[in-house]
Amino acid sequence: MRRFVAALGVVAAAAVCVSAPQAHAASGVLVVNGQVYADPHGCYPAGGFFVTVTNNTDRTAYIYPNGGCWGQHEGWVLPGGHASMNGASVFIE
Repeated sequence: MRRFVAALGVVAAAAVCVSAPQAHAASGVLVVNGQVYADPHGCYPAGGFFVTVTNNTDRTAYIYPNGGCWGQHEGWVLPGGHASMNGASVFIE
């Protein structure tokens, strides 16, 4: 009986994971060095090694020192925030 209950628990947990909503783009507008991105998702170039970000989305934007959003992020901009710092690319989920 315990095995049956344990198996039922595993099946129930799997069903919850399968029916969970999938990730989607951020809602709102991300501005990277004057370039506006509506409902952004992914990596955006800064066009140099200094970036100004205005984050009017519902997600945190992460600033990377390298192009292509690789390596360790060096800063972030919370939803509704604004920042200027060294950086070559910006990532947002």
